[in-house]
Amino acid sequence: MNLPDIQLEAIGPLWMEAAVVLVTLAVFGYSVYATRHQTPKVRVLVGVLRFLLLGLGLLLLHHPTLTRSTTAPQEKRLAVVVDRSGSMGADNDEGISRYEKAYETVARIPEDVQFDVFELDQSLSEPLGRQTRPRKLSGNKTDFHTSFSRLFSEYGDYTSVLLLSDGHDLGRLSQMSSEDTGRWLERLGAPPVNTVLIGSKLSGPEVAIHSIDAPGFSFVRAPLRIRATVIVRNLDKHETQVQLLQDDKVINIKDLVLDDQGFGTVEFEIYPEQQGEHLYSVYVPPHHLESNTENNRQQVLIDIGRDKINVLHIAGSITWDLHGLRDMFERHPLVDLTAFYIMRTRTHLQQGVDNRMIPHDEMALVPFPTEEIFDRQLFGFDVVFFHDFDAGTYFSDSYQARRLNRKIKEFVTEHRGGFVVVGGPRTAGGPSLGLTPLADILPLVPPIHRLAYDEQLYEGQLTDKGLKHPILRAYDPEFQVYSGAMQSLTVGKGADILIQDENNKPLLAVGEPGNGRVLFLNTSSSWKWRRDALAGGKTGDAYYDFWDQAIKWVIQDPALNQVRITATKTTADPLSVDMDVLLRDKSYNPAKSKDTQIIVTPLDGKSDPATLALSTDLKGAAQVRYTADRPGYYRIELAEEPWKTLSRANTVFLGGSQDELRNLDLVPETLQRLSTLSSARFAASADDFRPESLAWGKVQEKTIVETQRLKLRNWIWCLPLMILIVAIEWAVRRSSHLA
Repeated sequence: MNLPDIQLEAIGPLWMEAAVVLVTLAVFGYSVYATRHQTPKVRVLVGVLRFLLLGLGLLLLHHPTLTRSTTAPQEKRLAVVVDRSGSMGADNDEGISRYEKAYETVARIPEDVQFDVFELDQSLSEPLGRQTRPRKLSGNKTDFHTSFSRLFSEYGDYTSVLLLSDGHDLGRLSQMSSEDTGRWLERLGAPPVNTVLIGSKLSGPEVAIHSIDAPGFSFVRAPLRIRATVIVRNLDKHETQVQLLQDDKVINIKDLVLDDQGFGTVEFEIYPEQQGEHLYSVYVPPHHLESNTENNRQQVLIDIGRDKINVLHIAGSITWDLHGLRDMFERHPLVDLTAFYIMRTRTHLQQGVDNRMIPHDEMALVPFPTEEIFDRQLFGFDVVFFHDFDAGTYFSDSYQARRLNRKIKEFVTEHRGGFVVVGGPRTAGGPSLGLTPLADILPLVPPIHRLAYDEQLYEGQLTDKGLKHPILRAYDPEFQVYSGAMQSLTVGKGADILIQDENNKPLLAVGEPGNGRVLFLNTSSSWKWRRDALAGGKTGDAYYDFWDQAIKWVIQDPALNQVRITATKTTADPLSVDMDVLLRDKSYNPAKSKDTQIIVTPLDGKSDPATLALSTDLKGAAQVRYTADRPGYYRIELAEEPWKTLSRANTVFLGGSQDELRNLDLVPETLQRLSTLSSARFAASADDFRPESLAWGKVQEKTIVETQRLKLRNWIWCLPLMILIVAIEWAVRRSSHLA
């Protein structure tokens, strides 16, 4: 038991304290001076009593408080810290997750040990008491430095720490040296940090993906590099290949070359052809002696955006229509244009003149580079424009024409390319596209023979499909008149006619051959749409809107899809996803009050798909929410036709950090460093952990258990004491005939 201490509060600033003391001393001095005619004995007694009275008053002005602390020896208390980051969701050799295995280990701590459970990922949880059951994994990254800094600074009354983890760390600790780590632990006054490595023991031959280095974001048709590091253990001179897959389809293969330590790195370079989130898998075929194949495959989700639209614009001559389209390209913020106009033909090179009657000084200096453009550079473009272009005139022979036109067909059908044909006099009078492989993908196919271009006016009429198509959202029939069109066109297989004349002549048609899209505009007079609109007092923006929407449609901009699923995640709840669904049929009619289902499939194969019901409103829109049980990759798709075919399945990552799932190898070195530098114990597996062998810190001699406080100003005997002093002083003066 300690003696009581007294605590005083200041009256105010220092000058005020000094003034109060001086006033008190002055009053005391005057009271002593007033008794100067009395005997020394009386003067001394009265002075002492008045000093006590004034001193007690001065003391009460400082709000005196008596404190008394009761102390007792500190008890041993253990802080159990369980890693709940994304990598702890990996399975061990017992068929349960590392996270579940960690809590099985916690349950082995004896009942007589006082402990509290904490969980950590990128931050530390609040104390959970004697929690021995696993909760839901957050999927966030691991940050030992931030979590333990808070543990040691805010919860400093623990005499030992037990950390159960796989050793992954994506925070500052993994970048610190051993010396820096030791100083950090010493500065925080850390108790011994006992560590247990949770995960399957590595034994026997092992081929594993150690890490994947990939950006979180890239662009369409831009180089995307994915670097994978593979480690091979207990296999001498092992030769194998590493595969890169997308949607379970192998898209690239690299040979693996190992160094002396068993590490090998391969780099894949690919060119994504579609916007959205793409899930790539890196896979190493397992060795026939491997017992653990969990780490032979790792996945990474990359968001592919669009920074520009690469347009190849080819025209056989300079026309007003070309000027109008060129102006549209220059206005478009994303278009990166490559253009070829008035090119020399094969006939012109051979004879010095051709049937186009273009002056010699207006032609290109060199022939059109067909091989370079259509063979080596073609797949780098997003959309190809044939603008009143007599394509067959520029090939050296029929073999080259068929081969390179077949490349354009491959660009559209297999590589999600866009192809736009603007028909005009040169398209009609030149070698027919109907004789080329492009005839298989064109929505309007010219006849195999040359034909005249009809210069008469046509008033376009929207078809039922054209009424809802996004390309024609700003269509104005008063000004969008066709001044000339090609004759005798055949509608291609699977094509949709959007505009036709009163005699059903097709004027605008679209098609979706293979993976790409094609548009055929049967006139080279669209530039007049803007001119006539301006003459009629309108802005003329309908012309720009038409071509802007046309480009978006052929490059498959997700904003123009009939069916869209937009997934939104939040950092506050990383395991949940909100889905906004828009359902429209192939003709863009909204699916009103439609009941359907969404299927959410875990791509790790550890659980069954979830089916979510939804009902659309009058605009074909609906919202639905899904919460996952654990972090990982999930595929979202509509369950019923035609919505399933019209939509593209979405892949999302639910959880806080993909980085945690890119490398599931155990990292015992991190745990060994923490335990060694804090003079604690390290267990190489949960089976090796012995609760009785925990290292404990030095117990402090005394710890405050309870503090008692008494404010003297509120003390019940304070006023009687002052009255007693006054009474005694009055009695003394009375006895001396002074009162």
